[in-house]
Amino acid sequence: MGPIIRAMRHNKTRFILIILEIAFTLAIVTNCVNMILEERRTLTHPSGFDDHNIVWMRSRPFAPEFRETKYMDENIKADLRTIAAIPGVKAVASTNFRPWQGGGSSTTVREAGNKQGSVLRTQIYYGTEGMFDTLGAPIASGRGFVPNDFDYPDGANPKVAVISRALAKLLFGDASPVGKVIVQPEGKGAGIDSDPFTIVGVIDEFYNPYGWPIHEYVVFAPSPVGSYARGSRFLIRVEPGSMQSTTAEIEKRLVAANGGRVLELETIDSIKAEFQSGSRLIVGATTGVIIILVFVTGLGILGITSLSVAERTRQIGTRRALGATRGDILRHFLAENWIITSVGLILGIAATYGLNFLLVSRVSDVKMSWPLVAVGMVLLWIAGLAATIPPALRASMVSPAIATRSI
Repeated sequence: MGPIIRAMRHNKTRFILIILEIAFTLAIVTNCVNMILEERRTLTHPSGFDDHNIVWMRSRPFAPEFRETKYMDENIKADLRTIAAIPGVKAVASTNFRPWQGGGSSTTVREAGNKQGSVLRTQIYYGTEGMFDTLGAPIASGRGFVPNDFDYPDGANPKVAVISRALAKLLFGDASPVGKVIVQPEGKGAGIDSDPFTIVGVIDEFYNPYGWPIHEYVVFAPSPVGSYARGSRFLIRVEPGSMQSTTAEIEKRLVAANGGRVLELETIDSIKAEFQSGSRLIVGATTGVIIILVFVTGLGILGITSLSVAERTRQIGTRRALGATRGDILRHFLAENWIITSVGLILGIAATYGLNFLLVSRVSDVKMSWPLVAVGMVLLWIAGLAATIPPALRASMVSPAIATRSI
């Protein structure tokens, strides 16, 4: 190792640059892979719903009679009956919940009577009786909505709710949440509990991406959803394989029943694909960066080694004339590469965690795991050796007769 290191000192700038390139490559590649893994976890995270067979629909009224609240409510009920009677429809609900929209409606809740308890941020949505059959999210404990749940005065809030298992765990630990009461403490002033909900049911799985980390927390309350300004909104679950024909029939029958509105229909799959397009772009772009960076680093190592071989052809011939075997020459250049790569990777570890600290504090909260860094180091070692082998093999083929020629 001593002669190799002393020989490298004659070309400090060259080797320092390639060491820095290897360090930056490790830092950027591992952090890019870390981001890709996090985005893939988001892309593959199950919602807990029958996404492939659900369609979202909005009815945008323009006829003046829809301005009357009673007319709007009766129209929503009529639409629910019409849709439910269409062959291929398994369930339908009026709701303001739109899966995979990347946001929605939220509130804060805590256990009623426990003013010292934690106030938790959660998503909150409203829907009619068929809500959970429509989502394909069965009730794990308790019950869903029944007709009596909708019997409350106009202008008042619903009195019962169904919540997700994740929210129940935060609020009540391992105790059963059914029958317990939660409140929205920020509803009518500081320190005043308002809008109490008695929990009547729990669903096991719920996932809807949100700006806050409340993706798995939800409160569902019984109420139809609709107004002249925003229209009425529905989720419809259809039989597998019947999406196209059933949605066409839904639009046809609803327009025939009442032509004073415009209908919008969109599958949950397309909403999900639109929401995830940004994540897919990040995965594609960072994958491209990784490929290009590793390729450029490999070319750098290949170029440096080739230049070293070209500059030292006569010295290689001399060593061969003095008895060095081809294997000795090959091992010399591989050892030289191993030293360069190792120094670069040691610097790269510090650069990797430094860059990750910057990303965590400014962009994301995904911390770097040491196994990922270890895998990155091994792969770059292999890439460095692979880039060194072709010029090193050429060096091992140098004839001892080269030493006797003048340059």
